[in-house]
Amino acid sequence: MSKPKNFLDYVPRRNRNYEYDVSDDGIVTIHIHWKGIYHKIASVFFKKPETSHVDLDKIGSFVWLCMDGQKTVEDIAAEFREAFPEEEKPLERISQFLKILHNNQFIVYNTPLKPE
Repeated sequence: MSKPKNFLDYVPRRNRNYEYDVSDDGIVTIHIHWKGIYHKIASVFFKKPETSHVDLDKIGSFVWLCMDGQKTVEDIAAEFREAFPEEEKPLERISQFLKILHNNQFIVYNTPLKPE
């Protein structure tokens, strides 16, 4: 299957290899469990923790929770505009955030569900 031509048609989904928690105030914390021999050595010799935690801000947390593997980037942007009407250039911010998450393998893209 070919990838969509427009970024708005992409369907982001949280990578199932990462666990996350949501605090009472809605902030998402992603947990990275370091595995493998090199990480074990670093843990023992350099006192590196076996698990790292990435805290998202309120906007990142909102976008993270919107990603369900069914909504397109366009759908998420529409929800974002409703929740944060004061934000300038929401689509640019969301697309940059999603690219960072994808580059760090926190998300993957599903095949679009909308017919072309």
